[in-house]
Amino acid sequence: MKNILPILLLSAIAGCLIAISAVCWHSVGEIHYLKTFFPKQFSVEDAFYASKIEFVKIAILSFPLLLIIGISLYILRCFGKDSE
Repeated sequence: MKNILPILLLSAIAGCLIAISAVCWHSVGEIHYLKTFFPKQFSVEDAFYASKIEFVKIAILSFPLLLIIGISLYILRCFGKDSE
């Protein structure tokens, strides 16, 4: 049982990092899609506002995942101290 907890926590951390990376990649793809869909009308200011919206989306979706990562790292740290 003691050996499975670190593996589960590390898997949760890896899954959260993959999910955050996927959200970021999707956001970049959306901005690129807007740029190619509206090539003449899409100005630098529009790109700025689109990236601002995507940043807020990333922040909202990533906060719970970062919280899971932080809690997992804390538990791993406590788990490492107990085994010594």
